[in-house]
Amino acid sequence: MFEKMDKKIYMIFVLLIAVFTLSIPRPVVAGPQSTTYELKEYGFSGGGTTGVDSTSYSLFGLVGETEYGQLQSTNYSANTGLTFTIIAHVPAAPSFTNPSNNYDRLKFVIDNGGNPTDAKFAIGISSDDFVTTRYIQDDNTVGASLGSEDWQTYTNWGGASGEYVTGLTPGTTYKIKVKAKQGNFTETPWSATASVATVQPSLTFGVSADSITFDNLYGGNSWTDSSKSTVLTTSTNAYNGYTIYAHVTQALTFGATTIPNYAGTNASPTTWSGYGFGYNTSDTDLTGGTANRFSGSKYAGFITTATGDPVADHAGPVTTEISNEQFTISYRVTTQETQKAGTYNTTALYVVIPNY
Repeated sequence: MFEKMDKKIYMIFVLLIAVFTLSIPRPVVAGPQSTTYELKEYGFSGGGTTGVDSTSYSLFGLVGETEYGQLQSTNYSANTGLTFTIIAHVPAAPSFTNPSNNYDRLKFVIDNGGNPTDAKFAIGISSDDFVTTRYIQDDNTVGASLGSEDWQTYTNWGGASGEYVTGLTPGTTYKIKVKAKQGNFTETPWSATASVATVQPSLTFGVSADSITFDNLYGGNSWTDSSKSTVLTTSTNAYNGYTIYAHVTQALTFGATTIPNYAGTNASPTTWSGYGFGYNTSDTDLTGGTANRFSGSKYAGFITTATGDPVADHAGPVTTEISNEQFTISYRVTTQETQKAGTYNTTALYVVIPNY
C-alpha cells in the first residue's frame, strides 16, 4: 500500500515538471506596412521633422502640439506652439535715417532676418505712432493699402544699401516696421519699429563781397583788369540741387558812355578777344551747354535779362546735404585806349533757385 502511494506522488510530480517546461511561441505583431515598407516600432510624441527630402520625396512635419499664441513685450516676442514653425523669420528692426537732412524723404534699410532670397517683405509707416498704419509702395511712395506688388524681396528693397521713402511731410517724425513671408501661410508678425524725422527745407546763399572795384585802366596794364572775382557760397538740403543765375542791370556805364558786355555767350564762351566786360565760372559741370565749357579761361558777357544765365549749379539727386559749396566767378574788363575816362558802374544780380 505504501509503495503505490509513493508511485502516484512521483507521477504527479513529473506532470508538474512537464507543465512548467512547455514552450509556447510568442505571436508576431506587425507594424504599419505596405508592399515596400514596414514600420517596426512607432509611437506618438512631440518629435518630428521639418524638411526631410530626397530626389523622390519630401516630408514636411510639425514638432509638438499645434497650439497658436504669442508672448510679447516692448523688447521681445516669443511664438508658442507649432503653427509658427511654417512662418518666415521675423526681421529685426529696420534702419531708418535722414543722412541728408531731407525734408520730404527718409532712408530705410531693412533686415532680411536670415530669410532666403525669395522671401518678401512689407513695410508699414506711420506719423502717429501707428494709430494709423500706411504702407511703403513698390514705387517708394506712401499709400493707404498694401497690395501684393508692395511685397518685395530684400534685394528689391535696395538690399544693404537701402532706399528712400518719398513724398513725406517736412518737420515730421515717422516710424516704420517690417514683416516677411515666404509663400502662403508664412506671414510674420511686425518687427520692432524704428523712427526718424524729416526737417524743414533749408537754403543759405552768400557772396564774398557786395561790391567790386576794378583797377584804373591805362596803357601800363593794357587797358585790362582780370584780377577781380566773387565767391558764391551755397548750403541747401534741396534734393534736386540748385542753380545760380546771373545778370546785370546794364552795361558798365558812365553818363551816356558804356563799355559793352563781352561778345562770348554763356552757351558758347570764348577765349578773350577784343573789348568789353565779361566773366568766367569755376563750375566745370555747369548746366545750359557743354560741360566744362568755361575751361581754359574762356569768357562770356553778362546779359541784362532776368533771371539771367546759369553761372553755377549742383545737379541732383543730392544724397548728402550740400554745405557751404563754393564757386568762383572771375571778371575781366578790357577797353580801347580811346575809351572815355570816367567811373563806370553796373549792378550784377545773383539769384539762387533750389530745386526741391
